[in-house]
Amino acid sequence: MPQDMLGKTAYVYLRKSRMEEGLETAEVLRKHHQALDECAQRHGLVILDYFSEVISGESLYARPEMLRLLEAVEAGSCDAVLCMDLDRLSRGRMKDQGIILDAFRDSGTLIVTPDKVYNLSDEIDDELAEFKTFMSRREYKIINKRLRRGLQRSIREGCYVANAPYGYRRVYIDRRPTLEIFEPEAKLVRVMFQLYAGGWGCTSIAYQINAMGGRPHRSSSFSRNSIAKILTNPTYIGKIVWDQKSHIKKNAKGNPKNIVIYNPKEKWTITDGLHPAIIEKELFDKVQEIMAGRYRPAYHDGTIKSPLAGLVKCVKCGGNMQRILSKGEPYLLCQRKGCCAMAKLSLVESRILEHLEDLLAELQVERSEQAPDLAPLEDAVAAIGKELHNARRQKERLHELLELGEYDLPTYRERMKAVMDKITALEGQQEAAQRRLREAEAYDPGRQAERIQAVLEGYQKGDAAQRNALLHSVIEVIQYRKEKKTKPADFELDFLMKTD
Repeated sequence: MPQDMLGKTAYVYLRKSRMEEGLETAEVLRKHHQALDECAQRHGLVILDYFSEVISGESLYARPEMLRLLEAVEAGSCDAVLCMDLDRLSRGRMKDQGIILDAFRDSGTLIVTPDKVYNLSDEIDDELAEFKTFMSRREYKIINKRLRRGLQRSIREGCYVANAPYGYRRVYIDRRPTLEIFEPEAKLVRVMFQLYAGGWGCTSIAYQINAMGGRPHRSSSFSRNSIAKILTNPTYIGKIVWDQKSHIKKNAKGNPKNIVIYNPKEKWTITDGLHPAIIEKELFDKVQEIMAGRYRPAYHDGTIKSPLAGLVKCVKCGGNMQRILSKGEPYLLCQRKGCCAMAKLSLVESRILEHLEDLLAELQVERSEQAPDLAPLEDAVAAIGKELHNARRQKERLHELLELGEYDLPTYRERMKAVMDKITALEGQQEAAQRRLREAEAYDPGRQAERIQAVLEGYQKGDAAQRNALLHSVIEVIQYRKEKKTKPADFELDFLMKTD
C-alpha cells in the first residue's frame, strides 16, 4: 500500500459517460462505486462521501453534484477525489474544464483514478491533465458531430424521440436513437391508464404508484402533474410529439430568468413513430375523453399568474403551494396527498398584507429604541469557533496516531468519519451563527420599514407579477399550515423576512 496517501481523506465522484449510453445508470454507477472503493483501499484513502451524478449535461452548471463537489474541494474539505477518469470530471466547454482544474490546483486536492494519481501542483501532472482534457474535448466534439448526423437521419425516418419518457429507455439502432419498452416502468404506465379509465384521479394515482415503488426520472416521487403529463402523452401509443415545450428568454414577458413552459395540445406536432406502443389507442382515447370532461391542465405561458408564486411553502413537505382554479376561484394547494389542506388564495394574500401592516407598525416603534445587544451572538460565534478548532486538532491527531501504529486502518477510518461529520456539522453551525450576527449588525428597522411601506403602497396598483416581485423584495419564505376539515380561514402562516 503506498504510504504517501495512507490515511488521507477523499470524496468519490460517479458519473456515467456517453460511451455507456443505453446501459442502466444504476448498474454503471454501482460498478464504478465498487472499482473506486477498491482503488481507495489500495491507496489507503478514507472515503468521506459519494457524489453520484445522474443528470447528464454538457455545462458545468447543469451538473448539481459536480457543483457540490467543487464547493467542497475549494473549501479544502478533502485531500483527494476519486473518479474513473479525468473525462468524468469534465468533457464539456473549455471554460468549465478550466474552472474544475483550477479548483483542484488551487486547493492542492489530488485526482485519483484507477490508472493514475494527478497532483496538479506538479508541473508534469498539470500539463498532462490539461492535455487529456483537451483531447477529451476534441473527442466529445467528434462524437457530437456524429450524433447530430444520426439525429437528422432519425428525424427524416420518424424514429427519433428527444428524451425517453417514463416506461421507455433510449437505445441506438445503427447509431440512430430510438425507444424500446422498459417493462419495469411500462407496467406502471399501464396501471396509471387503467386506474384513470376506472374513475381514479391523478392525485390518487400518484399516491398509488409511489406506494408501488414507482419513481419518475427527475424527481423523488410522482405528483398530480407528472401523472397528468403521462396520461396525455401520445408517445405511449407509438406517436412522436414535437413542440411540447417553449423557451422564454429572460425578461421577454416580464420573467426574471429563462424559463421553460409546456404548450397546450393544439400547439403540439404529432407524427407516427417507429417505437412500440405501451397503451392501446382505445384506452388512450378513453382517458383523453374523461380528462377533457373533468381536468383542465394548467397552461403556463411564461407569465406569473399568482402574486404568491414561489413564496408560500407547505410546512409538512416543503413543496411550493400551487395556484389552482376551483369553481372559478383561485386556491393554494399542496400537490402531495395527505399534506396541508388548500385555502382560498385571496384569504392567504389578505393575511400576508395584514402581517406586513403589523410589522410596519412595530418597526416604526423600534426606530427610537437603542441598538440590539450583539454580545450573545458574538459569544456563540466564538464558542463554535473554539469547538471547531478542537475538532480540527483532533483530526490532525488521528493522522499522527495512524502513523505511529496506535490505530489499525479500519479503526482509523471509523473515527475519522466521526470527526469529519462533527467538523461538517460545526462548520454549518458556524456559518449560521456568523450569518445571524451579520444580519443583526446590519439590521436597520428604519430601512426595513421604508421597504415594507413601499410594498404596501404599490401593491394594489400592480398586476400579479409586480405584486409577486414586491412581496419577494421583503419576504424570504412563508410556511403554510392548514389541517383537513377546518374552516376556510383556519390556517397559519410563519414568515421569514429578508433583512438585507
